[in-house]
Amino acid sequence: MEIRHPTSNTGLSTNTGKKADAGQSVAPEKASPQQQASESSTVTVTDSALKLLEIEKTLAEMPGFDAEKVESIKQALSDGSYTINTDSIAENLIKFEQDLA
Repeated sequence: MEIRHPTSNTGLSTNTGKKADAGQSVAPEKASPQQQASESSTVTVTDSALKLLEIEKTLAEMPGFDAEKVESIKQALSDGSYTINTDSIAENLIKFEQDLA
């Protein structure tokens, strides 16, 4: 099976290069070894799919969470020294909403 990167095509193509003929239908399990070997399929991967694969790989390499940071926040919460910066939270919420629009 050949995998190609498209230049202007979007989506997947499974064109085998052969035209279907109702009189020549052969079930895969009944096809001769010569017929199976001579057929090939082509799969085209879009740019979006490639980007998603890159993102997936990056995310897989990232740790789930920073255990040290979680422990330090737990400690700060329990001893009352954790401070919440409400201005920063508000600014980030506003920025997030603006980015969505």
